Amino acid sequence: MVDVAPNNRLVFIDALRGVAAMGVVLFHAEEGHHIPELLVLLPYWFQSVIEHGNLGVPIFFVLSGFVIAHSLYGQRMNGNLFGRFTLRRSLRLDPPYWVAIAISIGFATLASTVVSNRPSETFTLGQVVAHLFYLQDILRYREIDTVFWTLCFEVQFYLVYAILLAVGRNDPGSRFQGRRTAALLLVAGMVSLLWPLRLGPELPAGLFPPLWHAFLLGVGAYWSWRDRGALPFFAAYALIIGTSAIIQGDQFSLACTITAATLYVVGVADRLHTALNWRWLQFLGAISYSLYLIHNPITGASFRVGYMLTGRSIFWEAFWWSVSIAACIAVAGALWWAIERPSTRLARKIRFSSSLDKSRQLVPTTP
Repeated sequence: MVDVAPNNRLVFIDALRGVAAMGVVLFHAEEGHHIPELLVLLPYWFQSVIEHGNLGVPIFFVLSGFVIAHSLYGQRMNGNLFGRFTLRRSLRLDPPYWVAIAISIGFATLASTVVSNRPSETFTLGQVVAHLFYLQDILRYREIDTVFWTLCFEVQFYLVYAILLAVGRNDPGSRFQGRRTAALLLVAGMVSLLWPLRLGPELPAGLFPPLWHAFLLGVGAYWSWRDRGALPFFAAYALIIGTSAIIQGDQFSLACTITAATLYVVGVADRLHTALNWRWLQFLGAISYSLYLIHNPITGASFRVGYMLTGRSIFWEAFWWSVSIAACIAVAGALWWAIERPSTRLARKIRFSSSLDKSRQLVPTTP
């Protein structure tokens, strides 16, 4: 078991968040057909980066598994801790998300008014309420913003993982959190393999099991980093998912596997606290949640207004693309500073009282 304090900042994680968020921003500029003429002139490798920017989503899912496992590793899960954990996640996620919902509705309504021949946008009370509680996909409401679907899965990942720890009566003082917890998570991992192997049943929209393996890969990477005894299980799990992904051309699962393996390798190299500690990339990592939430309406508005002013050409596509990226970062920075940063500070006031003495928690364990 490696010597790591639970609250130490993992700068490599923040850097990957920034990379993932910016990848999604670039992807949606291409997916929205905002830069078609410019895109064909870009180098092939850059085109490929942009066209695969949506793989920032599986990176986010794996990072979530790693970070949540990190935050709960030294805690004995019970009803009280589950409540505090849920409240802390809510305080962390909800305020920026709710503001992003309002921004998306506002921009959509404004666009319907300003842009000729654009259909009027309508949002029902049920649709908005469902979004507030991350239930829109399960309740079959249309997404207010296409990026919001990932949050519905993230919330399910967090809650189910915490519930599994509680049901397993995890013991932070025991290796692998105790036999029952280890066995329960092992079973959960085996069941999760059904979907990347294309053997799982088709479930109603919005339910987490088809993407559960992404989160568990992050959990496995973290547990293996903390205790090498978990490595054979994590390696087998990742190998099965990665091999299946290559055979089936499943880019999502392959990105998950590569991300999880990278986290483990960087952790073993003792670089999670130092790697990619570049100021600009750490800034992108800090605002990555806000950037992910609001980039779609800002990107659309930047190009729409820009092309109304100048018309379209290769030059103007490049110009307004640069403007849209700068606008996304600026608005995300403002949202982070005004909403996300205060909500994060408030969330951190919800303390997890450790159930394990730190001197025992950090004793090295050999495989």
